[in-house]
Amino acid sequence: MSRYTITEFAKICGTSPATVSRVLNNPELVAAPLRKHVEEKMKELGYKPNPFASKLSSKSSWGLALFVFDILNPFFALIVRRISHLAMEQGIPLTICDTENNADKERIYLDYLLDNKIAGVIFAEGISLPTIERAQHYTETVLIDRHSQEGFVSEVSSDNYTGGRQATEYLLQLNHQRIAFISGPENWPSVEDRFHGYRDALDAYGVPFHPELVYQGDLRYESGISAIEYFLTLPEWPTAIFSANDQMAYGAMSKARHLNIAIPEDISLVGFDDIPFHNFFQANLTTVKQDIPALCENAFSILIGKVNNGSQGGIEKRVVVPTTLKIGDTCRKLVGSVKRPAIR
Repeated sequence: MSRYTITEFAKICGTSPATVSRVLNNPELVAAPLRKHVEEKMKELGYKPNPFASKLSSKSSWGLALFVFDILNPFFALIVRRISHLAMEQGIPLTICDTENNADKERIYLDYLLDNKIAGVIFAEGISLPTIERAQHYTETVLIDRHSQEGFVSEVSSDNYTGGRQATEYLLQLNHQRIAFISGPENWPSVEDRFHGYRDALDAYGVPFHPELVYQGDLRYESGISAIEYFLTLPEWPTAIFSANDQMAYGAMSKARHLNIAIPEDISLVGFDDIPFHNFFQANLTTVKQDIPALCENAFSILIGKVNNGSQGGIEKRVVVPTTLKIGDTCRKLVGSVKRPAIR
């Protein structure tokens, strides 16, 4: 028997996945000629619906949902796009919940989803633990870059610790010692892991940690601007900066350029994520690349398995996806003393 996704089969029929789904589940809603055409193609090709999609569109459960912290952040936007594609390939409806770091929005979204018997939810980082724990009582859940009670919920995350350590070790190998860190929101596991990698790399090289070289950001572009403004108030500037994400790194680069501070001639810079960022910057950012497709595919696959198997799914899984240091143009080897540029 030939195997097709509902999207592939819909293309063969010259119609949409939604129409194929209606022929399978609510044939009375489809005009007779079109319904007959689709049914004939099913017989001709031996097409049978994906059992996952059938279960996810049954009366007992409805579709999947994805919660993200900030859809304007390119990292979360890429997660939304990839998981949307994966769901569409299976003919599964997906609800996107952009919470904007707002507990009330989380509650309203989750109330709506549970009232409609959502089959499963993927929570990206930034969603509060009370929301996640409440969802666990009523539906299947998987976390991306978010830790809960280990063994009680499946998690997929990047190797944030190793990525943070690699980024810092690279700067140390370029002879930098005053390496600043732009952090993110408190109690974010991915940021904490990147920070621990930064600290352990300093310790391994015998370089003292200076608390004043850590700036509390929020993962947004604007806090990268604020971070540079803060670092320039210090009696001794950092010679390099490791930013917990690319958004803040680009903000720092923008402000540095405005102040006539050259990257990397005056300050070296490393980001984290490897997000596409089309702007006026000519330098390619040195960054730690996250494998976003692998994060999404693992999370989606685990959730589908949990929905399909229910309580028979067994032990909750924890998948760690490797990261890769991607060398760009924003770091240089430190030689001799550093001269402060003239700030306009």
